[in-house]
Amino acid sequence: MDVRPLARVCGPLGGVCWLARWVLGDGVMADALQWAGLLLLFVGMFGLGSALVNRSAVWLQAIVGVAFPLLVWSVVEVLHASGDPVVINAVAGVLVGVACALALGPDPGDEKPPRRHAGAHAR
Repeated sequence: MDVRPLARVCGPLGGVCWLARWVLGDGVMADALQWAGLLLLFVGMFGLGSALVNRSAVWLQAIVGVAFPLLVWSVVEVLHASGDPVVINAVAGVLVGVACALALGPDPGDEKPPRRHAGAHAR
């Protein structure tokens, strides 16, 4: 279950949605951007959370993938009491978007070693 390519795209898009919602202010379009950004950021954070776990434990990837966005959202909700929620959401969206783009990039270990054309013991 490798959701990293999807999360690599959804995280930054969700951050852009929340940043655009902050720029637009109030209105129907701003509300649509809020919900679209929330969904996209959830997918991005799901990818971040599932990347924290070994790939062989799919059930644990799913649990951590769901728990990580909930943990981040609880911190954002605590911050809402200290300021303007739209600005806090915009900053949180940008931070999560950048984290998704940087942390979910291609792993250097994912590249396959060059294939040998000789026998198994040839060097």
